[in-house]
Amino acid sequence: MTSFDLGTFAAILFDLDSTLIDTKRYPLKGSEWLLAKCVPEPSKILEPYVRELLRNYYGSMDRIVSGAPYMDPFDLVRGAMKATLKSLGISVKPSLIDEATRIFRQLHLDLSEAYPGVLSLLQRLKDRGTRMAVVSNSFDGHTKLIMEKLGLSQFFEVLVDSGDARAYKPMKEPFDYALGGLGVESTSALYVGDEYLADMVGAWRAGMKSVWVNSRGHSLEESLAKYGPETAPLLVVNSITELSSYLL
Repeated sequence: MTSFDLGTFAAILFDLDSTLIDTKRYPLKGSEWLLAKCVPEPSKILEPYVRELLRNYYGSMDRIVSGAPYMDPFDLVRGAMKATLKSLGISVKPSLIDEATRIFRQLHLDLSEAYPGVLSLLQRLKDRGTRMAVVSNSFDGHTKLIMEKLGLSQFFEVLVDSGDARAYKPMKEPFDYALGGLGVESTSALYVGDEYLADMVGAWRAGMKSVWVNSRGHSLEESLAKYGPETAPLLVVNSITELSSYLL
């Protein structure tokens, strides 16, 4: 452990999915539902389907980050489903893709769970007077709904989905939107997230320091080589639970 202290920051902004909240089951469940409607043995193509779905989804998001017109997350998911089915040679009616996207979105709400230790961490930060926000690339409105569902909304002054800023991390607009809502300067705030590009690079672009929740065990050295040493987080942890050790 180092002398790093979360309590020295006036505000802490958190990512949602895979940082505060475990939502890893919903892409699989949603994909299983759709494939069961399309092919006789869905389990045989589930893995390549999900891999291609994520590639298409993040590819579309990357184009927006690079300057393409904004599309909301629902349309990104629907487009990714359509492109993925086509690449696998599966033909379906557009109405089925629409229904699958609605189910996908609902599962994101239904299957979300707070990681162990999140409630106690947020309570300790609140007791210290730390102001908090969530900045997510999630479905429009889902950050608020999930926080309310899990009894965590009391800790946050600002909840930002991509639709609020009409931009996706690592664009700086979502971070700026949250900082503006809190009324704090970027230099006095910290960002905590799990995706290096969206969260660490995005926080750096917004003028914030960051903590990387590296739950997937990616290489920090490779990330720094790819995105630049200036994007380096102040701290790397394996899970959100570890952050409680840095409230001194």
